[in-house]
Amino acid sequence: MRPKRTVLLESYKLYLAKKRLKAFTPGKNASGELKSLVLLYDSPDERLIKNLESLKSGIGVPEEAFHSVFCGSGNKGMKDSVGFQLKDIAYTGRIKNQALMEVIQSGPDLVISYTEKNNRRALFLREVIPAPVKAGRFEEKEVNLSINDGKEPGVFTEELIKYLKILKGE
Repeated sequence: MRPKRTVLLESYKLYLAKKRLKAFTPGKNASGELKSLVLLYDSPDERLIKNLESLKSGIGVPEEAFHSVFCGSGNKGMKDSVGFQLKDIAYTGRIKNQALMEVIQSGPDLVISYTEKNNRRALFLREVIPAPVKAGRFEEKEVNLSINDGKEPGVFTEELIKYLKILKGE
C-alpha cells in the first residue's frame, strides 16, 4: 500500500497540471470529420496492441495524425508511443515530458481510452486533452461513448469503428 503522503502529492501535482493546461485549449473541429486521434492504453499485451493499431486503417486516420500514449508501468507496447508517468509532472504542475505536451496540445478530434477504470494517468489525460469525442471502455463523466467489450480488444475495436462510421454519416 502506498503511503498517504505520496497519494496526496500525486493528487496535488495532477490538480496543478490540470489548472495549467486550461490555457492550452485549441479550437475544436466542429465539421464532424475525423482527422486526428489520441489512443491511451495501459497494457503492453501484443494482442491488444495489434487490435488497437488496426484502428488507424479502420478509421482512416493518417499515420502522422495518430498519437498513442502508454499510461502503464514498464516498457511501452507500441512503437512511437509516448510514455506517461506521474514523474512527468513537476511539483509546480508543469508537464516535463515535451512529447506528451505536444500530444495534449495537438487538439485531436477523438480520444480513445483502452485502460483500466482507475488508471489515474489516463483519467487525467482524458480530462485535459480537448476533443469533441472521447471513447472508452467504462461509462465515466468525460467519456461520450463507452463500449463494454468484456476484455476483448477486438470487440472494442470493431464496435468503435462501427459507431464512428455512424457519427461520420457513412
